[in-house]
Amino acid sequence: MNINILMNILSTASLASVIATQTIQYIKQNFKITNCFIFIVLEFITGTLFSLSFTSLGIINSLWCGFIVIIGSEALYKVFKGKLGLKSSNNE
Repeated sequence: MNINILMNILSTASLASVIATQTIQYIKQNFKITNCFIFIVLEFITGTLFSLSFTSLGIINSLWCGFIVIIGSEALYKVFKGKLGLKSSNNE
């Protein structure tokens, strides 16, 4: 097991998760779209493209990063909500 690659994927997915979730909150507020399937696809695409654009990970590892973004984006959003300028589309 290559721990360095795993750590690169997880750290990249952490950053991409915050970006993807904030993008989804923006879409919910401004476009009134609530289709969960669209949001899952958007999270996967954001994670994969973020990984391909800003890291040296290959396509397979970038796809893993996109998958991890789907799993962890909401949990990371709850941790960072109210910090780093992140807002919620509802009054929680």
